[in-house]
Amino acid sequence: MDMVTSELRYLELKNKICYQIYNGVYEDGERIPSERQLAADYDVSRITVRKALEILEEEDLIRREVGSGTHVTYRNWGNDTALDVAALVAPSKNPFFAEFITKFQKTAWEHDTLLLYVEVPEKTGLEDCLYQLYSKNIRNAVVWPDDKQVDAKKLLRLRSIGMNLVFFDTDDAFPYADCVYLDNEDAVRTLVGRQPKKYGRHLFIGWDNLAISNVKKREEAFQRFCPEGEVIRVPWRRDRNVGETDIKRIEEKIRSMGEGLIVCNNGELGQRTAELLRETGMSKTAALAVVDDFEGAEGYPVSVYRQDLAKDAECIYRQLEEQAAKGRSWKAKRKAIKGIYADYGEGEE
Repeated sequence: MDMVTSELRYLELKNKICYQIYNGVYEDGERIPSERQLAADYDVSRITVRKALEILEEEDLIRREVGSGTHVTYRNWGNDTALDVAALVAPSKNPFFAEFITKFQKTAWEHDTLLLYVEVPEKTGLEDCLYQLYSKNIRNAVVWPDDKQVDAKKLLRLRSIGMNLVFFDTDDAFPYADCVYLDNEDAVRTLVGRQPKKYGRHLFIGWDNLAISNVKKREEAFQRFCPEGEVIRVPWRRDRNVGETDIKRIEEKIRSMGEGLIVCNNGELGQRTAELLRETGMSKTAALAVVDDFEGAEGYPVSVYRQDLAKDAECIYRQLEEQAAKGRSWKAKRKAIKGIYADYGEGEE
């Protein structure tokens, strides 16, 4: 067997053991099979097994002790990996995220990092997609989960086997990843507080999927700042479309409210509400404020609080750099980024 083939064999075995760790076959502190057993299980020499285990020990993924065997050690710290390549991972690409891709691509390019965009297949978990990247030696990833749920145990395993992770637009991955997201508290406070007049009645229009971090946080912020306000929830769809039945329900609620302030959870809901107010003439009595922007917003009498995506991109890249630089001393951070307020006044017909 030549040197190249031998190296491939022990690296292949090392990756197979990492796959078992990722899948929870070997839990934290659990003893893995002996060298003899691994050699038999994977049909390789004990020399190959020994070299694979040496690499895992160097990476602090296992601990070998005479008399007690070899044990897996999960670790939640930064990984010293080159930032020559990074992946941007998401389950879908809507206009908001497409704009973020453009901003982050620019930031990555300025730092001499090649950026790969990966769309998670419909029936594939985020973490399984991230493991596929790991298996291709891509160790830095930025994740926008949208409505995908996060598996904390798998995130810790990914961190343990060598991935650096930053999650965007959520803090659900904390403390196993840095989390960069809009300051939802400031968004709602600003939208309510900077209105040209004080309103006695308030209505919040949001999605019904409160498992999504920002959906829940924006509604909670509204309820803190407008404790007497009402909330109407629209059925969540990944394409953010709002059905006609729900539009009628929103119209009835706005008519019953009379003069007041409407706060929308995101741009898609804001756009449909702005169109409704204009079509029905209710924009004369109901003011509209929207978290995030939407295309054509400047044509409506609306105030918006949009994400500063350039600032988000820079912050995310710095967090990846920090994870690689700090290593063992790294601790996950939550970064709530303030957005940009804009008031379009009366809009344009």
